[in-house]
Amino acid sequence: MTALRDELAPLRAELLSLAEELAQALDPTVWTVDPRRIPDWHPCVELLRTEDRARILIQQERLRPGRWWVHGVLPESSTYFYRYDIESGDITVTRAKTGAQVARDVQRRLLPVLDAAVAEMSARQHRHLTDVHEVDTIARRLKRVPLTTGRPPGEANRRNGEDNVRTLRWNQGTGTSWMSPHAEVKVSRARFSGIEITCSHLTPDMAEAVLRALTASLPAAEAA
Repeated sequence: MTALRDELAPLRAELLSLAEELAQALDPTVWTVDPRRIPDWHPCVELLRTEDRARILIQQERLRPGRWWVHGVLPESSTYFYRYDIESGDITVTRAKTGAQVARDVQRRLLPVLDAAVAEMSARQHRHLTDVHEVDTIARRLKRVPLTTGRPPGEANRRNGEDNVRTLRWNQGTGTSWMSPHAEVKVSRARFSGIEITCSHLTPDMAEAVLRALTASLPAAEAA
């Protein structure tokens, strides 16, 4: 293992030198080299953008050792469901290029894609947080109804992006059984039509009561 690490030492040094030149050419007040990102067994290096924590990863191509693989990486703070299926930029350049030449390739071919990816991720994050707020507001209002129960989202729900859905149950608490007349209400953010409320397990009387309540909440129709 020590022999392999010693053998890769020149490659690690070359990567670090390239990263420092690249940060200087791009803008040293914006990009910094993250030295923690240089593992021993498969050397690579990363540049970190201070403003939004986006990164540029550089390593030697496995099948073409004469080329560098340069890849955009979205901020680590963005959970997977924000950055799912977003292309963040991926180019290769010859290893013979200087840091300034690689910087021009990065500015022209990589950064536009990475910047667009960061913008899309931020927009998704904003939409999700807005959905969570709207669903939570409706759920709090529904929980004011007597005999309504429902747990708030847990950490696992937030981590998996499931905190924009709430399930409430009426008449299924202490002193009732699974056979008691009850209703299950799912509150979620519909993709195109605002908040969506789905009711299930309604008795006919409960369904009529819900229909009357919904009808009464609609704006009065204008006189013909």
